[in-house]
Amino acid sequence: MSQGASSPRLASAFEALERGEWGAAREAFEEALAVHESADAYEGLSWAAMGLDDGEQAIRARQQAYRLYRDAGDNISAARMAIWAGKDHEDFRGEPAVARGWRQRAHRLLRDQPLAPEHGWLALMECWATLESGEDCAWVQQRACEAINVAEHCDEPDIGIVALAVEGLALVGVGQVDDGMKRLDESATAVFGGELRHEIWSLPVFCLLIFACQRVRDLSRAAQWCERMGEAAERIRHMGSQGICRTHYASILTSSGQWDEAETALAEAAECFAASWPPRVIEAKVRLAELHRRQGRHELAKTEFSRFDWHPLAMLGLAELALDAGQYDEADALVARFLRQIPESNRLSRAPGLELLVRILTTSGDIRRASGAMGELDALAATAGTDPLRGAACFAQALVARASGDTDRARAGLEDAVTLFGRGGTPFEAARARLELANLLMSGGELEPARNEAVAARQALEDLGAVSMLQRADRLLARINEQLAAGNHDAGTAMLTPRQIEVLRLAAQGLGDRDIAAALGISEHTVHRHMGNILLRLDAPTRAAAVALAARHNLL
Repeated sequence: MSQGASSPRLASAFEALERGEWGAAREAFEEALAVHESADAYEGLSWAAMGLDDGEQAIRARQQAYRLYRDAGDNISAARMAIWAGKDHEDFRGEPAVARGWRQRAHRLLRDQPLAPEHGWLALMECWATLESGEDCAWVQQRACEAINVAEHCDEPDIGIVALAVEGLALVGVGQVDDGMKRLDESATAVFGGELRHEIWSLPVFCLLIFACQRVRDLSRAAQWCERMGEAAERIRHMGSQGICRTHYASILTSSGQWDEAETALAEAAECFAASWPPRVIEAKVRLAELHRRQGRHELAKTEFSRFDWHPLAMLGLAELALDAGQYDEADALVARFLRQIPESNRLSRAPGLELLVRILTTSGDIRRASGAMGELDALAATAGTDPLRGAACFAQALVARASGDTDRARAGLEDAVTLFGRGGTPFEAARARLELANLLMSGGELEPARNEAVAARQALEDLGAVSMLQRADRLLARINEQLAAGNHDAGTAMLTPRQIEVLRLAAQGLGDRDIAAALGISEHTVHRHMGNILLRLDAPTRAAAVALAARHNLL
């Protein structure tokens, strides 16, 4: 930030700016500019406008300061304005292409200049833009290290502390979780130790810590950092950061089953973004759509996801809905699209796609690909070591084991998943694992244990308000109770029609849906529908499990 005040009026304006008195600073800068235009005054006005969330004035002031610095031959100061004009275009207008243009201009202006803080800020802004879109963690780590070197050379602790947090998140992303968290903890210690010259830089440090905790699914730790960030954002009166904090917190509340509170937090986030950084409202809306999906409001969720189908979370949400509807090819394609967008260096961000892919592939009968996705997820869970991610890996192992006919291993995996999800504070996932376990136990004739698991799952889903999953639990519980009352553990197999048995017999021979359709003279869509009804009637999670169950009862 420039401090080149050339008059008492400008000096007073910069003093107000340093105190965070944004309104007074803006008024003083505007008065100074009415008397005489200067690059310093325009730059000061841009900072005051940014503090007041007036993006349009901030951008105009940056551009004027940039022009005047260029005219004066001050390339470093012009580069500084170019760097921040780019950030403003991203935050206030959602224009990444324009932002890239400004940063490229800054690169050109800083070329052949002696090392200055602007070199470090440019590296950090490029890291931040990459974190927002695609996130090549190896590249981010490299640029963060460059920023740290600039901070040390120029004695700029704010750059160094933020860059250390950026490097930490990048290391977490590539799977070096211990090293990454150490750097993030060190940056937080520097914040609490009063090493920052400007408190506003505490906000990105807290934000990066929350990102990292969410990535490894350490929900308790993420919630604690949300509280710290929220306190700092309110103290600094920065609406954009308050919106980010509330969005983070809503995600944690959604995972931990506090859905009413999550909806409130997302509404508050949307209000903050509308008043500060309008493009970021999309993040809150996509997360609200995911909450609606979990609640079982599928049509509403689909409409909301479809508005932003380019967003990674929307892709996964639409894939979940396609899986629920038995549209396995569409679900598979959506997850593949999600995974393609994630660079190989960003390993941990692949986890949500991998666990959903295992569910899709084991349901559609592609055990080979499911095993591959499961193996990658296992490695990520071992790296992160948190209960929710280990639970996801156990759940995936169980699905693959069951689809392969290894019921003992499937049972152990589901039991472990229930424990880990419960201990990790993710009740929705725990209830889903209980339902799968109840299905498995029922298929093996263990009706009382199956009933106990189904009852526990139903209670959790009722408490959550997960309507669609609750209906599934009710159907399963009704079937278990029927079999207990009739003393007949084979009731489900008697519910298949002759056509469904024909479809299942061909599936047992290894034929795919297209080949089955050709053999029976029906459409592929009809085969999909028959297979969905077979799985429903047999309460089997996959076609392989349905084939195994039908074979056990001589239906094939």
